[in-house]
Amino acid sequence: MPKYKIQLKQGKRTIVSHGEFKSVQFALDHYNAISTMKVSEILKIEYEDLTTPPIDDFSYRSQFKGIIKNEDKRISKQVIFNNIKLSINESDIYRSCLNNMEIENSKVDGISCVLFKK
Repeated sequence: MPKYKIQLKQGKRTIVSHGEFKSVQFALDHYNAISTMKVSEILKIEYEDLTTPPIDDFSYRSQFKGIIKNEDKRISKQVIFNNIKLSINESDIYRSCLNNMEIENSKVDGISCVLFKK
């Protein structure tokens, strides 16, 4: 059975719940039937790693911020990546964004306003 991450909201409060449901509609029906909170988002979990995470040795740059863009459609989007390996530089991140990311189903063809936070 598929696993889902369900975001629920009421007032200023937001809760994220996880569960296995037959489909998105069953998850929505379930929370609408039992909760006063509004379902604001349902995401299907495609990958989940339940192994123990690595210890925090602080040998990384804490954050990378940049703006990826597509020149043809003239659209851009801010991206934030955390815990960047010390061996990775701006060019490596740029190549990875070009190869692996999209903006509104369009290829990434540029990156600007790069910031590394230590």
